[in-house]
Amino acid sequence: MILRNTKLKDYDRVLNVMIDWWGGRDLRNTVYKGFFVHFTETSFIVEDQNGSPIAFLLGFLSQTYRDEAFINWIGVHPDWRKKGIAKMLYSRFFEIARENERGRVTCTTALVNTDSMRWHRHMGFSVEEKQDSFFFSKDI
Repeated sequence: MILRNTKLKDYDRVLNVMIDWWGGRDLRNTVYKGFFVHFTETSFIVEDQNGSPIAFLLGFLSQTYRDEAFINWIGVHPDWRKKGIAKMLYSRFFEIARENERGRVTCTTALVNTDSMRWHRHMGFSVEEKQDSFFFSKDI
């Protein structure tokens, strides 16, 4: 596995896998191309030995909440789940957040994504239901 920061060329690669990775749900319109241009220091992609994407994380350091970093997207290929890749991506993001003096990481997911809710609880995030989303936060 190779973990690296995202590049602009990764935008189309991520969009190409999303429907399959999310079981047919088309969420591509929710992925902001700017992550692959403006937030490359806090966004990552994991590739297999052939260069195919197996996971990604898109995040940023909040400009509004100076103590906070936000994870906007994480995705792991279904065949690679439960192998510690998401945890590795979060750990790398936490490291970057701490280096930038951020003490809290937040993220959200839709209420239908109960697997994400359970996983974030397992990772030590607090979980709060707000309107149509789960809101996660963790002090790091």
